[in-house]
This record gives sequence, structure tokens and C-alpha cells, in this order.
Amino acid sequence: MPSCIVCHLEVEETSHSYFECDNGHPIHFHCLADWLLQSKNCPLCSDPYPEKVLVKFKDFIEKKEKEKQESIDQGLQEETKKKMAEVADKIVFLKYIETVEYLIEDKKYNDAIDLLMDSYNERSTDEKNLKVLFLLGMANYLRGRYDLAINFLFKLVKLKFDYPDGFLFLGKSYEALGMKEKAEWAYQRIKKK
Repeated sequence: MPSCIVCHLEVEETSHSYFECDNGHPIHFHCLADWLLQSKNCPLCSDPYPEKVLVKFKDFIEKKEKEKQESIDQGLQEETKKKMAEVADKIVFLKYIETVEYLIEDKKYNDAIDLLMDSYNERSTDEKNLKVLFLLGMANYLRGRYDLAINFLFKLVKLKFDYPDGFLFLGKSYEALGMKEKAEWAYQRIKKK
């Protein structure tokens, strides 16, 4: 009894569930259906299957191609939604930062700090949280809470060592507390950038 050239299981020659290429290579119906999604040629000899064989699989192939296209379209839609959500998130964050900066500009430091503390995440190291840390440090420096400014700014520069503005306000905070050596250390980090 011959075996299928794809799955290598036996093929019952009396059954209508198998086909052959023009060179007589046997293949199960379901194996051929899956194979035809990749190629119209015999997997063993590469000769094309006769049109009378291909016609029997036309509906199956069209259905699978449609399913594949729908899957691709769905993936593209999901990717587009994800990108749109990311853009929207960035816009919301920029608007939020703009609001905080206006509060700081208007010398409403406590309001700015309250707003910043609502979104501050001590465990996060993403760019948004780094910006929040910087603004918390700067706002605390401007309101004269140098100890808190140092706390936030030191966390910032530990996470991102190349943050010159962070080192600038860290140096100013140290200087305001009379810690000249530490202030000099912070200022030197700016010059190295």
C-alpha cells in the first residue's frame, strides 16, 4: 500500500480521499488541501497538479486566503489602535506637563506638586516618570524645600545619569543648604555632558 508524500501515512487506493500528480505520487485529500495553500506543484516532483485536481480545492483555497487576509486586516487594525492610543497618551501627558509648568510659572508650587504626586510612581523608570521626578524636584526647590528637592532629584539622576537639568537643580539645592562639596559634585556632572 503506498504512503502519502506529505504525512507518510498509508493511502487506501480504493478510497476517494487521495489524489495523485501526473507522475503518480499519492497524497491524502486533506494533505493536498493544506499543501495547495503553499504551492500548486507536487511536493515530491514539483510538477504542477492538473487543473481538474485544483478545481476541487478552489473553494477551500479561497476560504483560507480570505481568512488569512481577515487575520492580517485585524492585526493591522489592532496595531493602528495601539499606535493611536500611544499618541493619545502622549498628548494627554504633554497637556498634563503643560498644566504643571503653568502652575510653576504662576508660583503655585503646592498645586503643581499635588498634581505631580498624583501621577508619580516610585517604581516606574519610564520617561514620563523621569519628567515627573524632575518637575517635583524643581517645584520643591522653587518653594524652598531643598531637602525634598534633593530627594526627588537624586532619585532622578540615579535613574538617568545624563539629565543635566536634574543635576543643575540638585546642585542649587545642595548649595542652598550650604553643602558646597555636594553642590560642586552635581555641577561637575553638568559639565561632563
